[in-house]
Amino acid sequence: MTIDDLMQQIEETERLVAVYRNANEVIVGTQDEIYSRRGLINRTTLTAAEIGDQIVSILELRLAAMRAELQKLGVEYQGGSR
Repeated sequence: MTIDDLMQQIEETERLVAVYRNANEVIVGTQDEIYSRRGLINRTTLTAAEIGDQIVSILELRLAAMRAELQKLGVEYQGGSR
């Protein structure tokens, strides 16, 4: 993965954090190799209060890991657009 790819993933994840923080509900589904052509299966809709905070926490952990990876590469991420 290139530095540009990593920075793009960080920007996308930052955007997702904002989306999940402001969501009213979250649709959760499963997907596997066999049924992937049909899209998500076994869907359920949860309120943001039920799951939103957990998703935000997971995304924030991912962000921390990606930022640490950038730092290992000697790049400081400034946030937002490059």
